[in-house]
Amino acid sequence: MSLTPTSGGTSKSNETFEASKFLHGFGTLSPEQMRRKKIVKRGFNLSILLCGASGSGKSTFINSLCNKTIFPAGTTQVAPELQDQDSGFRIQETKTEFEEDGTVIKLNVVEGPGFGENVDNTACCQTLCDYLEAQFDDILREETRVKRNPKFLDNRVHAVLYFITPTSHGLQECDIQTMQALATRANVIPVISKADTLTADELHLNKRLIMEDIREYKIPIYFFPYTGDDDETIEENMMLREMTPFAVVSSNTEYKIDGRTARARQYPWGIVEVDDSSHSDFAQLRNVLFGSHMHDLKEITHDYFYEKYRTKKLSNGHDENTMSAEERLSSSGNSFPSALNHQYVERKRLKEIEATVQREIEAKKRDLMRQEAQLKELTERLRNEDRVRNEMPSRERVASKG
Repeated sequence: MSLTPTSGGTSKSNETFEASKFLHGFGTLSPEQMRRKKIVKRGFNLSILLCGASGSGKSTFINSLCNKTIFPAGTTQVAPELQDQDSGFRIQETKTEFEEDGTVIKLNVVEGPGFGENVDNTACCQTLCDYLEAQFDDILREETRVKRNPKFLDNRVHAVLYFITPTSHGLQECDIQTMQALATRANVIPVISKADTLTADELHLNKRLIMEDIREYKIPIYFFPYTGDDDETIEENMMLREMTPFAVVSSNTEYKIDGRTARARQYPWGIVEVDDSSHSDFAQLRNVLFGSHMHDLKEITHDYFYEKYRTKKLSNGHDENTMSAEERLSSSGNSFPSALNHQYVERKRLKEIEATVQREIEAKKRDLMRQEAQLKELTERLRNEDRVRNEMPSRERVASKG
């Protein structure tokens, strides 16, 4: 196997980008398929929040995810109103675009440098929560405007990638508190960074202990909910559940491997490819974000997290965030990991029922209009027949006089 470092240029990922394949159809297209093809041409907007301790590999992960250098280069916007001056923690937004299989991905990367560096990280966690809610507030204000802004940008976070440092002791207290808070406002996906530093046994142990803590503390992470009886979808989501937390390997270096270019890490004992599924879960996580579950992440963000926040905001009701994670879940009559899944499925089921009822109403309207047209036609025909009968005696009298 030839192995040569390379610089410059952007390589194509070995991972097939499913969103483009899904949306490019052949033959006759339905209106919905036509709408989706237009979306493909315009590109997809996705917002990701990276959360984790400094040095956990977040920047390198994004460079690998986008297959180009985003950090340290790139446009960085700091939100001063969301800074915590005491801790030095701040929110940074970096916007980038890249093309994958002919589809433009417009990515907004949100990061909080300095997270986890203080003894007490409560302020950092609150700043992240404030940012998530600020995006909801922006949408709420825009929805209540008489005249909408056609250039309005929706920056709601669709996925929080929470980078966990593997300690072989499960989650730390800071991780538990932060994940509990973020998971009530966004889709939290736990990630084990730098998986190439662990043996297979160590990785298995860390995954098991982290999931045990997530269940123990009832953290409602994004756990790949599904509806219907599609065996393929169920099988895929069950596989992704088993894979959680995702163990990823990232690299800023590209190598020539057997004539092809790939991001990888080289060690004395061999090479670890970023996109190789036998080395890490990077390819599967990338497909979740940009392909198979992109629509689902967006739908849950709007239909569940935003609608919950909007309802609470408009009603000025009880602040759900004062409740513990366990109380929030028990109040809905569910336990982890089915709480979010159940509520999402229920919302989706109600929407499907509403759509079915609406279709039935439209069908009834069409039937009624058709019956009215038939009645009008019948009435007109009867009038014509009556007029003809009334005219016949007159013609007979005229004929007899003649």
